[in-house]
Amino acid sequence: MMVLGTRFYNGPWKWFSVLFVAAVAITGFFWPLVGLVVPVMILVGLVTNLFGRRSFCAGLCPNGRSLSFAFSRITRNEALDKDFRSPMLRRALCAFALFCAVNLLVRSGGELALVGRAFWLVYTMSVGLSAVLAIAYKPRSWCAVCPMGTLQDTIRFR
Repeated sequence: MMVLGTRFYNGPWKWFSVLFVAAVAITGFFWPLVGLVVPVMILVGLVTNLFGRRSFCAGLCPNGRSLSFAFSRITRNEALDKDFRSPMLRRALCAFALFCAVNLLVRSGGELALVGRAFWLVYTMSVGLSAVLAIAYKPRSWCAVCPMGTLQDTIRFR
């Protein structure tokens, strides 16, 4: 079940998603507190999972929408290798992202700016990897291995 329809997904909000991803990625470098939007996105993803499997990914994720919009004309448009889609790799990537986030959070000592920087760093790494996969395969190839989607699949409420 999708929370929002295709009108929202394909409408003017696609510009907002591109601006959102760029704003977090760029301004987070200068103002680390911007990175605190990432745990909010994680919480929204888990809450929307109550309404349907991966409903955050389908209707609200700014990364997926911006990938579809920004890379649709420059992609090779090839299928993602089946090895990339394996549940084992997806869980390993999710565990690695969580490990990086927890490691950086512990080292931050609770200082809010460093906590924001930790989340910003993990987010920026995923945006960079998603851009590489979008060009090499299909625009939303990252969605097949995204740690947030894997987390939603792992923590099912329904």
